Amino acid sequence: MSDAIKGSGKRILKNGGWLLGGKTMGAVLSLVYLAMITRALGPVGFGKFALIFSFAQAIAGLISFQTWQVIIRYGTKYVLDKTLDEFAKLIWLCLALDLLGILLGMAVTISAVFGLSGYFEWSSEDSLGVIIFTLIILLSTRGTAIGILRVHDKYRDAALADSLVPIIRFIGIALVVIIGPTLERVLYVWALSEIGATIIMWLLIYRTIPLPLRAQKMRDIPVYYRKYPDLFRFAAFANLGSSLRLMSQQIIVLIVGFFTGAAAAGYFRLGHQIGQVLARIADGLSFAIYTEYSRMTHKDGSDAAISMIGRTLRVTIVSALLLLAILAVAGKTLISAIFGAEFAPAYPLVLLLGGASAVQVGAMALEPVLMSHGRAGQVLLGYFVGVVVMVIMLLVLMAPYDVVGAAIAVLAGAIVTALALGISYRRLMIAEKLKPAE
Repeated sequence: MSDAIKGSGKRILKNGGWLLGGKTMGAVLSLVYLAMITRALGPVGFGKFALIFSFAQAIAGLISFQTWQVIIRYGTKYVLDKTLDEFAKLIWLCLALDLLGILLGMAVTISAVFGLSGYFEWSSEDSLGVIIFTLIILLSTRGTAIGILRVHDKYRDAALADSLVPIIRFIGIALVVIIGPTLERVLYVWALSEIGATIIMWLLIYRTIPLPLRAQKMRDIPVYYRKYPDLFRFAAFANLGSSLRLMSQQIIVLIVGFFTGAAAAGYFRLGHQIGQVLARIADGLSFAIYTEYSRMTHKDGSDAAISMIGRTLRVTIVSALLLLAILAVAGKTLISAIFGAEFAPAYPLVLLLGGASAVQVGAMALEPVLMSHGRAGQVLLGYFVGVVVMVIMLLVLMAPYDVVGAAIAVLAGAIVTALALGISYRRLMIAEKLKPAE
């Protein structure tokens, strides 16, 4: 094994370790505070919370340009070459994209709330609360900040800021349960956790990373943009890919709630949340892989980077099988013990949505490779095909099988997406005349 691959593997383990630690703690705490919420609000109350939170997350995801990916793709060379002025110009571009996303998000939010309020039984007061909550989620965007920290190998700082989200939620929900649980108070805690983490992340950047941002001018952003003729295309594809992923995560919760009511949406959200616990932990490695692959390709060439990916794929597939085994053996017991007997109907959803998460974990190393080679369009196509299959299955299965049919549709979409990404990866290796990672 070459020294480059060894060094890269160590950085993935180190950087992934920081993300892994934060995400592991977040996953454990999420089970605890979700248990408090479900027992306090009950199936219907939790379902209403799930609908509002999924609505806000869907809006935020739909308008996000995934600027952390933009920074890693275009900014890695500036950081390695220590050309900080050029890197600062790229940061201004990404901040402009974030601002554009917030403005678009508010316009979409206001239109969507008034269009959907009748179906979700939101009163005028409820609708105003949903708009305010969604605005806070939009203002809490951390894409650019995350990109800056990751491209500088500041994974510890990023993990510290991200770990504040579950900590604030855990402490806040505990206080809410003591003083009297209500839906409004739960939403206050969620909003505080998001905006608090964003503020801390930018403070860490200000204190640890020298960026000559003041030397740049906002009015020169169009000039900066002309240096990256394909930047907007890349950002648009990354946004569309993220939006398609939302179909199986947040938007489908809204669809379930729209057709079957708040309680069913709560069951579905809980099933998805449990299935995502270990998948979110694995995301830490995925983010580290993306950054390290870009760095390794720039410094050591594609052959060394592909060898590193092959080792990672084997680890992620084993992790996926382990996730499935845990859910199959302990899923039903976990639901009853942690969330209460009222949520026992969520077990089939946990198994099916956990299967979708396992597929996602197994294939997670493929997307960073494709994105690093500028194949965002192929990633988008993979998610698009998966969403098409999911929607078709949803139309066919939801009527006879209700919310379980929706979960089967999500699993089918995840499998098709993984297969499509695998095919794109093979084609990339052939085009680059590289040996695919086995």
